[in-house]
Amino acid sequence: MDDALRVARQALAGEIDPNLGCGLIAGIGEKLRFPDALDTFLLLGHEQYGHEGLGITAESCVPDILEACRALLAAQA
Repeated sequence: MDDALRVARQALAGEIDPNLGCGLIAGIGEKLRFPDALDTFLLLGHEQYGHEGLGITAESCVPDILEACRALLAAQA
């Protein structure tokens, strides 16, 4: 979970692309056997690619990813 928190901080600080960070946190969630705290990242990681026909793009997911990062950090504080 510490790695997920570090990536969330980096995404919020602009040190890492939010889409990449989301994918990294989703991967961490898979390795941790899908903890509830990381569910949003698993969903957003899935939504950001392959749904362009529905109007959902990686770029359009960024605000939701950043909000999920803020929520994750707040919940772990």
